[in-house]
Amino acid sequence: MQTFGKTMRNSLPALGLGLMTALGMASASFVAAPAAYAQNKAKKEFVENYQAASSALSSRQWSTAISKADAALPHAANTQQKSALEQIRVAASCDASIKNHAGCISAIEKAKATGGLQSSIIKNYDQMLAGRYSDSGNGAKALAQTKANIAAYGGTSTELAFVAKKSLEAKNYQEAVTFINKAIAAGKPTATQYNILLNALQAQNKLDEFYRVVEKIAPIYKTDTYWRMLIERSRKETNYKTGVAGLDVFRALQASGAKLKPEELFEMGDLARKRGNAIEASTVWEALVKAKDPLAVKNKGLIDTTKAAAAKDKATGLAASETAAATRASGEQFGLAAEAYLAAGNYPKAIELFDKAIKKGEMDAGAVDLVKVRLGVAQFKGGKKSDATKTWQSVKADNGAAWLAKSWLAIAKS
Repeated sequence: MQTFGKTMRNSLPALGLGLMTALGMASASFVAAPAAYAQNKAKKEFVENYQAASSALSSRQWSTAISKADAALPHAANTQQKSALEQIRVAASCDASIKNHAGCISAIEKAKATGGLQSSIIKNYDQMLAGRYSDSGNGAKALAQTKANIAAYGGTSTELAFVAKKSLEAKNYQEAVTFINKAIAAGKPTATQYNILLNALQAQNKLDEFYRVVEKIAPIYKTDTYWRMLIERSRKETNYKTGVAGLDVFRALQASGAKLKPEELFEMGDLARKRGNAIEASTVWEALVKAKDPLAVKNKGLIDTTKAAAAKDKATGLAASETAAATRASGEQFGLAAEAYLAAGNYPKAIELFDKAIKKGEMDAGAVDLVKVRLGVAQFKGGKKSDATKTWQSVKADNGAAWLAKSWLAIAKS
C-alpha cells in the first residue's frame, strides 16, 4: 500500500500541466464584427485602426494587433467598441503559443472590467484565467477561480479534477473525494483522476471503498499496479496461508497480464512443486531457464528433476493420481489431481475432478472455496465463462479465496 501510494502521488502533477490548454483553447477567437461599428457611426480613426488590428490578429502578428487596438481605443465611442478592442487584446495576448501569463491575465481582467461581453465569452475568459493562474504558479488564485467557474457554469471534468487535486494536496480528503467523483462522472475518466480518488480514500482509511474502485478500474486500465493491488489484497485476508493459497495468487497475477519478477516466478514454481504439481512447476520455471536467470542456474538440479517428474505425470502420473484420489476419504486429492490437469491444459478433465472434489467433501469450508476458485479458472479457460462467473460468485471464505474470486471476476471482464 505504501509503495502504491507513492506511485499515485507521483502521478498527480500531470493533472496541472495542460490546464491552460484544456481550458483556454478558444483564447484566440474573436467574435465582434466591423459592421456593428458602422451602424454606430464609428469614427474613421477607430474603424481604420480596428480593421488593421483585426487583420494583424488574423496574421498572428500579435504586437501589431495590440498596438493598433491601442491606437483605436481613444476613438471608441461606446462600451461595445471598447469591448471589441479588448477582445483583440486578449486574443493577441493569450494565444496558446504565448507564455506571457501576466500579460494574458491583465488583458482578460481589463476586458471583463470594460463590459459589453457575451456570456459565452465571459465563460471562456473565466476558464482561461484559471488556466493562466495555474501555469503562472498562482495556485491560490487558480483554485479560487476554478471553484467560481464550477459554481457559475457547472464545471468540466478537468476543472473538477483540478479542484480535487488541490484539495488532496491540502489534505482536505473528503472534498477531494466529492470533486473527483464529480469529475469522473462528468466525462471520460483518466487513471490520474482515479489515482486522486484512491489517494483520498486511502488517507481516510476507507479501504472498502478503496478496493471497490481498484476492482472497477483494474480491468479497464490493465496496469500491473492496479492488478497487483487487487489480487495481492487476498494475502491480507484473516486466514490466508501462503502454502495453501499463495500459488493461486501467482496464478491470478499471471492471468491478469502482470509481469512477474524472476524471484516471483521461482517462488510460484516452487509452490506448485510442493503441491505435487510438477507440470505447472516445470512450465513456470521454463521462462527462467530460457532467460538463463541466475535462479535457474543455481537451482538447475531441482528444475531438471521437476521437469522429469512433469514428463512422467503427462505420460501416466495424472491417471494414477486420479485413481488414487478415488480411494481417499476427502476430496482434497481429487482437487490436487484436477490442478495438475488444469496445468496440462485439459480443462474438461480438470472441471470433472474439481467437481468430484467438492462433492466428496470432507474438507473445511476454506479449502472447499479454494477448490471452487480453481474450478472457476478451469471453467473460464475451458470457455465456460458464465459457469465460471457463478462459481466465483459463490466463494465466501476469508482465507484469500473470496478475494481471489473477486480478482478472477475482474480478470474475466478485462
